Amino acid sequence: MMWYYLGYWLYTIGNNGYFAMLKFAALFNNRAKLFIDGRKNLIARITQTLQNDSRKSIWFHVASLGEFEQARPVIEQLKSLYPNHRFIITIFSPSGYEPRKNDTLADYIFYLPKDSKKNAQALFRLFNPVMAFWVKYDFWFHYLNVLKNNNIPVFLIDASFNSKQIYFKPYSHFYHKLLSNFDFIFTQNENSTQLLKTIKITNVQTTGDTRFDRVYNALQQTENLPLIAQFKGDKLLIVIGSSYQLEEEMLANFFSTNPTLSYKLIIAPHFINEERLQEIEKTFPEKIIRYSQANATNIANYQSLVIDNIGMLSKIYKYADISFVGGGFKPKGLHNILEAATFGNAIIFGNEIAYFPEAIAFRDQEAAISVQNQQEFNKAFKKLTENIEFRKAMGVKAQQIILENVGATQKIIQYISKAYIHLN
Repeated sequence: MMWYYLGYWLYTIGNNGYFAMLKFAALFNNRAKLFIDGRKNLIARITQTLQNDSRKSIWFHVASLGEFEQARPVIEQLKSLYPNHRFIITIFSPSGYEPRKNDTLADYIFYLPKDSKKNAQALFRLFNPVMAFWVKYDFWFHYLNVLKNNNIPVFLIDASFNSKQIYFKPYSHFYHKLLSNFDFIFTQNENSTQLLKTIKITNVQTTGDTRFDRVYNALQQTENLPLIAQFKGDKLLIVIGSSYQLEEEMLANFFSTNPTLSYKLIIAPHFINEERLQEIEKTFPEKIIRYSQANATNIANYQSLVIDNIGMLSKIYKYADISFVGGGFKPKGLHNILEAATFGNAIIFGNEIAYFPEAIAFRDQEAAISVQNQQEFNKAFKKLTENIEFRKAMGVKAQQIILENVGATQKIIQYISKAYIHLN
């Protein structure tokens, strides 16, 4: 019991400290400012938005953009099972909320207010949920606790754990209790399922990752982008997606040491603001244009194209030959590799992939390349650009992994429809 209360107080101190830090950071950081400003008078604004809608809710909470996309195929299926309910999504991060705040997937999309007992009780009354879903992680004690105390079924989907996490330490009674708030947990892999059983959580099933369903569905529906096709022409197209400055500089270094390479380049940075766009233009100074400035008359004249909007990247992968996916050089930072894999791209990323089982699987099955420094990157990228058969074979393997892993959504829906359809 002592460990539980110690964990609770450490959680509370950490939660309050995190928000205090962000309030300070908001003075000079735009992302932190979005985080804080988006939560000003938030409960009042949610109250006003929902005041004329008395329907019961199905509530999804996601941390950011990647988890939003994991939720998408499940929500789309649940809508047909629960046509009389409103679907509400809460999002923790501005990088998830800002690009998806007007998405039609849900009836309402809000920032998640700071985790507190008062906010949790207020949100529960406002949402009036019949069930709730958390996607992958971002567990908040008071929200999960108020749902559990009111006998609302709560599910965790796309869960992925590893033995180094605090949930599996012998002193982590608070975090054991946090996970026990879920009525059922759907994991991405068998290792996660077995880890949960070591802490006596047995309401668990290995179903896989719903992102495979999401990207597979996207493959069937992706629209053409004539301007991108015109930009590529018959050249090798390299896409660096959700990139940070480190990855851009690595790629620029490769180009400087391989001056005869014939290619076209598309840069889709993770953060889009004027400062970042100018950094990219300095990194790739030769014949570069922003997408907002491009048209059918001028685009073919440029070697590099900067995507200065949100939402195009997943469609651009359709035209790529090689994709360098960003975020892989920092822990928990790797962005979505499945979108590129869906279209048979040869994929390369950094080496910080311990928290990304799909990236490990792609690497181990030689469907992608993981590198840890500039030297390894140059060697791998040279092979990808020069060896067409190697590049195409890697793309075929990537597509095959996608096809072999579809079906997680259907397994989740089957369970919900059997056990909880009475909530309709």
